[in-house]
Amino acid sequence: MSRRMTLFGAAAVGALMTATVVATPLAAQSKSVKAMAAPAPVLIGGWSGTATVPLPDSVIVVPVLYTFTPSGTTISGQAMVPGQGTGPISNVVLTGRQVRFRVTAPEGKLLEHQGTFGADGTIEGMVNLDNQPIAKFKIAPRKDSKSLPKK
Repeated sequence: MSRRMTLFGAAAVGALMTATVVATPLAAQSKSVKAMAAPAPVLIGGWSGTATVPLPDSVIVVPVLYTFTPSGTTISGQAMVPGQGTGPISNVVLTGRQVRFRVTAPEGKLLEHQGTFGADGTIEGMVNLDNQPIAKFKIAPRKDSKSLPKK
């Protein structure tokens, strides 16, 4: 008998909570939804997208592929620009919805990336060289995210 009461009690509490949400003004409901914690973004896996490089008289849009892998207690990986080569990903820092990482380009240049996870699951941000912005990037999880970019 106590089991039925417990289930009934849980159903009553659920109905009461639903009634409370419905009775709450719409403005207050949207604020409470925003206050709820979003799930932590997942970086591990493959990402693809573009880097947009502004030039004095034009813009170049370059395809980019990134693969982030766990490496002990840190995250590392590999970046590739088709036709231009690959480079290791290092110094990955994920703080809330912000991500920073470094790509060492084939010629040895350090490309610092700083981006933000969007509501749609993409990451958008800037690529800096010598503390100067050189490109905007936008990447999304690859469907074949378990595969590494080929060299």
